[in-house]
Amino acid sequence: MVRKGDPGDLGATVALLRALQGWTKKQLADASGVDRSQISRYELGKETPSPRTLERLATAVGLPPYLLPQIEAFIRSLREVMQGRPSSGASTAEPAGLPLETKQAILETLDQVVTQARAELKLYAAKRSASSGTPGSEPAS
Repeated sequence: MVRKGDPGDLGATVALLRALQGWTKKQLADASGVDRSQISRYELGKETPSPRTLERLATAVGLPPYLLPQIEAFIRSLREVMQGRPSSGASTAEPAGLPLETKQAILETLDQVVTQARAELKLYAAKRSASSGTPGSEPAS
């Protein structure tokens, strides 16, 4: 079982946050105040970001920090399924491994979800910018 706070899961969470805006590590670093090289270490799973740092990164991309545990749980479950391990609560009757086609379908679905989330974040940022009257505060794409 993967423990909560696993550096690999948190690294994937940081990478997903960055992907939601389509940003480079430098763009995320500039928006969050977290050093670019530190973001690289997080994404590679070499270091684990603190809860406060994760909140800063989520806030920088326009994602409410309260969604972080769900994102991390999703990533953990997806990894377990792709590694052929049933996720917590899954039936033990599941096959030990997944065919390549199934893994590819999961990745394609995840890509579609990220694309949709990115579009919704841009819309949210534009609405927030319009309501605050701050021109040009929409995140870069």
